[in-house]
Amino acid sequence: MKKIFKLINAEFKKNKKLFIFVSILIIVGFITGSFFITILSNDDKKLVSETISNFFLQIKSGKIDQIYTLRTSITTNLIYILFMWILGISLIGLPIVIFLVFIKSFILGFSISSIIFRYKASGTLLTLGYIFPHQILNIIVLSFLSIYAIKVSISLFKLITSKKQIHFKGLVKKYLGVLIICVIISLASSVLETFLSPFIIKLFTFLIK
Repeated sequence: MKKIFKLINAEFKKNKKLFIFVSILIIVGFITGSFFITILSNDDKKLVSETISNFFLQIKSGKIDQIYTLRTSITTNLIYILFMWILGISLIGLPIVIFLVFIKSFILGFSISSIIFRYKASGTLLTLGYIFPHQILNIIVLSFLSIYAIKVSISLFKLITSKKQIHFKGLVKKYLGVLIICVIISLASSVLETFLSPFIIKLFTFLIK
């Protein structure tokens, strides 16, 4: 795992401009999602609060089906990763990748703000269990994969529209390596989400009413 993170760090340094662009996109999506709760109707806010309450109460009572949760998490993450990876090697993939990055960060921001809205100040502690550590890994995967998806998509467009020589085969080979790395991290994220995050949340069950 340490080698993987070293590789990610090295690749980020090689693609600083794309990293900055994706980081800004994630931040904007997160902030937008965080404030979205404020424009919902009272009925929608009530529905969100009830959903959040049921989620944490299930964890508190230990009624979570871990096998089902693990299977669902792995399936969802892998589908998302494969879909974004495939978009990177298509001409129409660039705007869709950008949209998916925005939506993913929007959902995270909305989820966190919804928890805080439901549990007020004490909700900040509950978000620790929700975010750490699997959501951190998900953000790493999102950033790493989207950077390369955008890079490959742009390179493919240049290859078709320009006469310049581009080592596209080498880029695709590296892109395949990115896919493998993201799958590995994603699997680790699913395991942590299923077994560790509920444990962390249970440490703050006295906040859940």
